[in-house]
Amino acid sequence: MLQCKDIKKIWELKTDFNHRWLEPDYLLNVLGVFHFSSLIKQFNPLKKQGYKFEYVLSILLSLPFIDVTNVSSLETYGVSGKKDVFYRLKNNFFIDWRSILWLFASRFTKIMRDKARDNNETKCLIIDDSLLEKTGKFIEKISRVWDHVSQRSLLGFKLNLMGYWDGFSFIPIDFSLHREKGNNKNKPYGLKRKELKKQFTKKRTKDKTSYERVKEADQTKIETGIKMFKRAIKKGFAVDYLLMDSWFTCNAFIEAVREVKNQTVHLIGMYKIAKTKFEYKEGSYTYSQIRNLAGNQKRNRKTGFYYKEAVVLLDGEPVKLFFSRKGKRGNWKTFISTNIKLSFIQMIEIYNIRWTIEVFFRESKQLFGLGKDQANDFDSQIAATTLTMLQYILITTRYRFDNYESKGALFRQAQAEIFNEKLTDRLWVLLIELINIIVELFDDIDENKLMKKILSDEKAYQKIEKLITYTKLAA
Repeated sequence: MLQCKDIKKIWELKTDFNHRWLEPDYLLNVLGVFHFSSLIKQFNPLKKQGYKFEYVLSILLSLPFIDVTNVSSLETYGVSGKKDVFYRLKNNFFIDWRSILWLFASRFTKIMRDKARDNNETKCLIIDDSLLEKTGKFIEKISRVWDHVSQRSLLGFKLNLMGYWDGFSFIPIDFSLHREKGNNKNKPYGLKRKELKKQFTKKRTKDKTSYERVKEADQTKIETGIKMFKRAIKKGFAVDYLLMDSWFTCNAFIEAVREVKNQTVHLIGMYKIAKTKFEYKEGSYTYSQIRNLAGNQKRNRKTGFYYKEAVVLLDGEPVKLFFSRKGKRGNWKTFISTNIKLSFIQMIEIYNIRWTIEVFFRESKQLFGLGKDQANDFDSQIAATTLTMLQYILITTRYRFDNYESKGALFRQAQAEIFNEKLTDRLWVLLIELINIIVELFDDIDENKLMKKILSDEKAYQKIEKLITYTKLAA
């Protein structure tokens, strides 16, 4: 559900990274802020001979900042060390890439928390998946996976990602790569048996760090998602809400949220499980039946949405159902929240933060080549995916410094000074309003899918960017 007016932080829906930030001196400055050497010194013993882990990792992180697409081109820049040094590091099954990502994410939150101690903005964990398309059928654990955007089965991995919104910025904090077996017994994983036999294989025992990452490829995204959520809570991330779309929203996640003891965390998710029964008005009903029993619809002037609300019991615990549609003829959408005190407008505003994960998918694929690595070794795929996320965290740090620190009185008046609605912002609001009008006129169009396609389709996105830029200049 897209909020059409007064959408918060609308700049998160467009490309905001300045390519000047991809210059090497920016990387060095940000690495200095992160105290890079001390941050990853624990991993240096992994390189018992030759170059230190710190040196090799810093070079790998630098590649997009010096416009290098692969390590084979590094000699042009006078970088010592043959390409095998970098490949060996990426293929090393002892390296705990998950811990490295946690270190960077935790340092980011600490830096920003220290700079903005009065940050009372809503903080969220967000989970979603995205297709990482590949070309090599012999990549370890590769399969055909269903892409909901293009509505096709494509060769690649499904990236299951959990990210963190600290009230101002989104960063990735944990992920897993998945394959899909499919229902065709003659072509498991969407591949011929001969192709499966030719896939790269590598023996890993339980003492190898990457052993668990490989196991995750065959687990469900719900399983790995719940594990990621629990790890984030255990790591001490301050969280108000866990946000998800209808694919992830289920009883298992609701139970995981309720099990958190050291802080109050609520869930907001779009809901589509048609057979689940809720207790309502001394009866047991599905959400569609409850919508019909919930009385007359109301209209929210701020968003233009018509809506209904109902507090119900799920497994004996209270939850709140929200039913919303655009216009009197629009299709109803159902949201569920464990916070029964939420108003409809509060729920919509918080749920819209979920779009920042879609922006991450777009930005990281465009700027850092997320999913482009074609190495056959699954360990290398994990390493390459982690590297793009570290690069994203570094550039987000640079973004925060440029947009907040330079304005003085660090973050004290951030909302008033930074999130003022500029012309470009207003144009994006108009685009969202236009999408909602189209949805209202055509019942079979889903605004979330439409916006997702715009963000994922490079040509469509570029045309809209040019149109907005031209309109801005003309004004």
